[in-house]
Amino acid sequence: MGIRVVVIDDNPHLRWDGRVYPVNATFHRFLAAVLDVPGEPVASIVHCVPLRDAVAAPATLPLDPRIEVVGTAPFSGIGGYLRHAPRLLRSNARVLRPVIASADLVWIKVPASNAALAGWLAWRAGVPRFGYVAGNALAVARGRGLGLGARAVGLAYDVLGRLAGGRHRVVVGRGLVDGTGIVTSLVEPDEIRDVSGAPWPAIPWRLRLAWAGRLAEGKGLEVLVDALALLAHGDVEGHRTELVLIGDGPARASLEARAVALGINERIHWLGYIADRATYMDALASCDLFVFPSPAEGFPKVILDAMAAGLPVVATPSGELGELARARLMESLAGTCPVDDADVIRRLARSPLDVARMRGAGAGFAAIHTRPAEAGRLVAAVVTSAYG
Repeated sequence: MGIRVVVIDDNPHLRWDGRVYPVNATFHRFLAAVLDVPGEPVASIVHCVPLRDAVAAPATLPLDPRIEVVGTAPFSGIGGYLRHAPRLLRSNARVLRPVIASADLVWIKVPASNAALAGWLAWRAGVPRFGYVAGNALAVARGRGLGLGARAVGLAYDVLGRLAGGRHRVVVGRGLVDGTGIVTSLVEPDEIRDVSGAPWPAIPWRLRLAWAGRLAEGKGLEVLVDALALLAHGDVEGHRTELVLIGDGPARASLEARAVALGINERIHWLGYIADRATYMDALASCDLFVFPSPAEGFPKVILDAMAAGLPVVATPSGELGELARARLMESLAGTCPVDDADVIRRLARSPLDVARMRGAGAGFAAIHTRPAEAGRLVAAVVTSAYG
């Protein structure tokens, strides 16, 4: 008989018409894969997330109905949590105490505002737990250029979260190249595209760059837009460099204004958020090169998506992406300098042999790290050992 797992998560969710929807997260899709692991070692998952009522139909897709949702008190960012911490702790303790006490295993995502509380409650109840380190709050504060106060808060978040996870801990994306790591992959085996022998770029006179994620500060998007301007202004006659942005978020208006000021807005395709997975993968596959200049990430799931779609990847080697750069599965960006980033893209565009090698190696790497494969690894390497 399988175990009952309680997952502690900070990603905000919405309630609408009897269903629960993520605001912008995709982690729930990986949780569904854990329930699908052969033999059903995990019988049920309770997903504890900040939850509020939606005022309009969400753009995202609802959670798998097999996942039970327990709503914790909603808040707005780390600052919002700290301003109301005493009230939120009291409220969430009442919600989480009985849920954790009834669990066989507590899965704590880090960083998370409720991580320390959940770790303490699990310890008090004698329930095994493990930490799932999906990012670094201090690195995010640094990447956004925030001051010492914000960095101190980020460091405290990281330390408390890692302590909350106890002696069992997974750093997402670490050890993927040597085969010992685990990543929150969403790639399905049938999504891997064979691009061997396919022309690159797909249209000889056009180089189409791609980026996917949430349009927000701290993602390096301003640098990417500036690098596009340099590439566009350097295009020889009859050639064209473009950028496809997949996703939406609070930074879109400022990015559009920046593109207009630089005279390149017609070079950018703003696709917005794409809920349907097949449509999203097709949008990636319509491009030639995936560019991810974020200065502070753990292991972004979109990197595997891009590789599965057959795109070579250039990215800032932040977080666990440094392993991919050292294994030559991706090219490194400076991340903060548009001139340097544009040079990396130009150099790769002139190196068809490197592009062919990266496309093949990337597709092979994604094929090893699919959603069902990673869910199985997590259950075998962490869930079983932490619980057993």
